[in-house]
Amino acid sequence: MNKYLIKYGFEFVVIFLGILISLYFEQSRQNRIENDRKNKSIEQLIKVIDQDISQIDNFIKLQDISFESCMILYDNLNNEIKLSNDKKMYHVSSVGRALKSFFPQEGIFNQLISSDLIKRIKSETLKNKLFKLYNEDLRRHDVHTKEYDNFFLKFNYNLSEKFFLEHNWKTNVSEVNQIEILKFRYNNDFYLSDEFYGNIIESKKNISAYLKELGELKIKYQELKSLCIDEIS
Repeated sequence: MNKYLIKYGFEFVVIFLGILISLYFEQSRQNRIENDRKNKSIEQLIKVIDQDISQIDNFIKLQDISFESCMILYDNLNNEIKLSNDKKMYHVSSVGRALKSFFPQEGIFNQLISSDLIKRIKSETLKNKLFKLYNEDLRRHDVHTKEYDNFFLKFNYNLSEKFFLEHNWKTNVSEVNQIEILKFRYNNDFYLSDEFYGNIIESKKNISAYLKELGELKIKYQELKSLCIDEIS
């Protein structure tokens, strides 16, 4: 009887260990698959971050041009420099182009969340910075962008109404002839009005604030990219 108990007991242990080993290897296989999916998503995220950084760089250059035009008009209104009517309208249009804003790509981050792959990320710092950028910083940026756009929409409407200004803008800073003035009717009374002067002061403040915010976002994207590279190295 003891002989059979030992025999069957040994067979049971062997079968049980076989099942455990099979489960272990299957779990390890699943972990490798999920980690590979996570790493591929992080690689996609790095590409998106590079695209967003490139977009930020482009908008910083565009906003710099708008800010420079704003300062030229400000100096002209303060009688520090002289401008022809054509130059005034060119710089007025350039200020109006500050309406164009940076819009981040959030698809890969949302994919990491919806697929639960975010839990596979080993670096707690990376996870925290991902949530902070996409759930806090970019939400705050979106609110500020709407505020800036609302102001510049009204500003540009005034250009159409007061100067009958018709113009074309290009949004890639590498292109030539970025601002094309098609037609305008110069309105000196409005140009010298308190309303227009106030708009230039407000434009200066908004563009300066937006440039600062874009610079801060770029630094956060660069830090995030570095952490992503460390995660998959």
